Amino acid sequence: MSNSSVPVLLYHHINYDDDIMSVSPELFEEQLRFLKSEGYVSIGAQELAEFMTTGKKEFKKAVVITIDDGYLDTWVYAYPLLKKYGFKAIAFIVSWNVEEDEFLGFNLDDYYEGKITKDMIPKCSANFVIENGIKKRLERRLCWREVREMDKTGIIDIEPHSKFHRKVYASDKMIGFNHPKDILTAYSSVKGDERLGTPDFERKPEFIAREFTAYQDLRDRLVQHVRSNGYLKFFEKDGWEKELTNIVDDYKKEKNTDKIGEWETEEEQIKRIRMELEVSKGEIGWEVKKICKAFSWPWGAYNDTSLQIAKEVGFEYIFTTNPGSNSYGDSPYEIKRLGVWKKDLDWFKSIVRLYSEKVENKT
Repeated sequence: MSNSSVPVLLYHHINYDDDIMSVSPELFEEQLRFLKSEGYVSIGAQELAEFMTTGKKEFKKAVVITIDDGYLDTWVYAYPLLKKYGFKAIAFIVSWNVEEDEFLGFNLDDYYEGKITKDMIPKCSANFVIENGIKKRLERRLCWREVREMDKTGIIDIEPHSKFHRKVYASDKMIGFNHPKDILTAYSSVKGDERLGTPDFERKPEFIAREFTAYQDLRDRLVQHVRSNGYLKFFEKDGWEKELTNIVDDYKKEKNTDKIGEWETEEEQIKRIRMELEVSKGEIGWEVKKICKAFSWPWGAYNDTSLQIAKEVGFEYIFTTNPGSNSYGDSPYEIKRLGVWKKDLDWFKSIVRLYSEKVENKT
């Protein structure tokens, strides 16, 4: 069998966390061993794009392996295992999320070479801390030295996954107020005022939504009320939300309007999106000393406007989270990917084999 399609695999975590997005190092190795035994080679974004646009290929069977977000386990487990089996991958990283620490930590290679014992392999699982009564999930992240080391070898092609990986307030209808609550993902923040007491609105990924911003004087008034009434303890009493709602209602009466904020203009939206794409492309390119040409959308969220801007910024290979096949005639600006989750090896074998042939997408 020869590829009429190239499956593009999407990973997030190669570690021991007990969640659907985490694939254990042992299962990851089994998957790589399967690909090797079946005669698959891993190709990069440029080779994939050439196949999609010209139909020409230098392979019989190929996959593209991608890893999103930039977690430490990419260095500790994924990179050594890819090297062991002769594969390569693209790591899409969030530049804001990379640690400044220049410490080059141990990884699985050091264990293979007998330099460390198994218990000395860096721990990559998330841990939780309690701060002011809020449970926070902390992820182990890559540092720039690890990023540069991986990219230099050619085994891991480092590319941008945005600067901040955040959302924007995308509605002018209040759904409540920002208050102490558990933070169980590193990407739950919004590009906006999240001070305790400020109005909260529906949030959407920043590349698909127009941003709404509540008026500064209203936000300051709400925050001041919270701080003057016990701050964190304010949210422990009954009726705190009603108190803040009354302040908003009084504000509307004073201003003689129901408006509590403004939408960004279309020009402002385009400028914001362009800035996010240019900064991530520039920061990562500067760190790894190359021109970055590939990009993957956070949450897979994009539209015609953001796609056009990404092209103008200079991205030539753009990866989505839309499942499907990648065949001759498909667009390298909308590359489809298959999420690899915590499932058994048989499931992995089936999706690789299925999407190695062109699959007609049903509408």
